[in-house]
Amino acid sequence: KKEEEVSEVKKENATSESQLESSVRSMVVKTPFSIISEVSSFKIFPKINIKNQEAFVFQNEKDVGRRELDSKLLTTVQQYHSEAYCEIVSFNLHEKRVLMELYNKKVIGNIEENKAETSSWTPIHSIVLEGENEGEINNVITAKLPIEIGKYKGEIILREKVVFKEKVIGIKEVEQEIVLTKTEFLVPKVIKNGQNTFTVEKGSLFVEGYIYQCIEYISEQSTFHNNVYQLMQNIVLELVVQVIQEQEVQVRIK
Repeated sequence: KKEEEVSEVKKENATSESQLESSVRSMVVKTPFSIISEVSSFKIFPKINIKNQEAFVFQNEKDVGRRELDSKLLTTVQQYHSEAYCEIVSFNLHEKRVLMELYNKKVIGNIEENKAETSSWTPIHSIVLEGENEGEINNVITAKLPIEIGKYKGEIILREKVVFKEKVIGIKEVEQEIVLTKTEFLVPKVIKNGQNTFTVEKGSLFVEGYIYQCIEYISEQSTFHNNVYQLMQNIVLELVVQVIQEQEVQVRIK
């Protein structure tokens, strides 16, 4: 839900002709967005917690006075890895801003409401091949480091309508920031390569947040007005994020 806060910053004298005062005020607007899409391209394959159990069924020879109904030899292997997490790398905001003064209530009702459209994640990383540039074993140590699993770009199209209670005569400045409130790498599809080895084939990347905007505008301190003042924003948000996971890696010592 969009949140708005209004505060008065300072006052300025208007022209002597109208003898009206104008003031610079600010409004905070939070425009929510979310994007979820399948990702199947990874720079380095993520590792997930896997439990694998192998069973060997056998049957002993019959003994006098007893019979084995079910006999198995079991081997269970559990692998634990750090959870993958997501961080914002950069964003681009492309906007069209239109400040409107509406006279007719019918026109007000025809103004399009807020909307949001999202695209899928596009991988923008280069793939690292395993076994590339391997050095001598004696010159390598094992370390656990944050590794970039992948870097992805998504596009979100937003339409934001901001309604002012005062008579607005101009927009002075708009400060903007992107805030991520929730990120998650959802249950991936896993394929088994061999004994106790698995590879993540695909998963889903979920990112949720909002655009924080502090809008400074100039309002006229008139006694009464019938009109409605709105700021219409058509926004295209290009968001670049990276998925990171702590993994054991081989580090070459020079």
